[in-house]
Amino acid sequence: MSPRWPAAARVFETILTIAGGTALGGAVGLPGGVPLSIATGVSAGINGALGGGRQVYDWRSATGWLAFVADSTWGLLGTTLGSALHLVNLAHPRPVYRVDRSRRRNRHVFDRGATLRRGFTFTLGNVVSNASTGEGAPPDRQRLLDRHEGLHIWQSRAFGPLYQVVYLGWFVLGLAAGLSTWVVRGGKPSLFRLVETAAYYDNPFEFWAYKRDDHWEDNRADPVLKWRRPRWLKRKPAA
Repeated sequence: MSPRWPAAARVFETILTIAGGTALGGAVGLPGGVPLSIATGVSAGINGALGGGRQVYDWRSATGWLAFVADSTWGLLGTTLGSALHLVNLAHPRPVYRVDRSRRRNRHVFDRGATLRRGFTFTLGNVVSNASTGEGAPPDRQRLLDRHEGLHIWQSRAFGPLYQVVYLGWFVLGLAAGLSTWVVRGGKPSLFRLVETAAYYDNPFEFWAYKRDDHWEDNRADPVLKWRRPRWLKRKPAA
C-alpha cells in the first residue's frame, strides 16, 4: 500500500466527520434559532475534526456510529466540554496522547493532563485526562479506564445534558449534606471527607462507575455517609 494512502484516508475521514458533525450539531440547535444552531454546529464540527483526525470512531461497528451521532447531538454538551479539555491538554507542558488507547475506541485518552484532583482521572464527554495507563502504571488502571471512565463517557452520551445537570446538582446537595453532618457530629470526621463522600462518591453516576470497576467497597469514601446496602439485603437466606 502506498504510504500516501493512510494519510489521504485520514484527511478524507476528517472532512467527513467535520461535515457530518456540523450538520448533526446544527440540526440540534436549529429549534433554538440560527445563532444557537451555528454554535452547536461549530462545536460538533470541532469534535468531528478531533475525532476524525485522531481516527477514534470505530466505523465498522454500530457502537462507533452511535457514539459519533450521540457526541454530535444529545450528548453535545458533554462533547463540548470534552473538546475544551482536549485543547487544554494539548497546551499541557507534558501531554501524552495515547493513540493505542484511543484509535477506533470511540474516545480520546491522555496519560497525563488536566485533572480536578492530583492522582485522579478526569473525564469530560469523550475525553479521558490523566489516565496514567503508561509503563509502570498499576494493572488496575486499565480496568479503571475501560470500566469506570468508559462508563462515564457513555453516561454522558446516554443522559445528555441531564448528566451534567445531575452531577452539578448532586455536588451542591452533597456539599450541604456533608456540612450539616459535620456540624451535627461536632466536627468529626473531617469536613473535607464528609463533603467528598456526599458530593462525589455518593453521586449515582460515580456509585455506578465504582461498582462497575469493583472499587466501591475499597474507595476512600467516609463510612458515615457512604452508600451501604440495606440490612435486609445482607441477610443470608435461611438454610
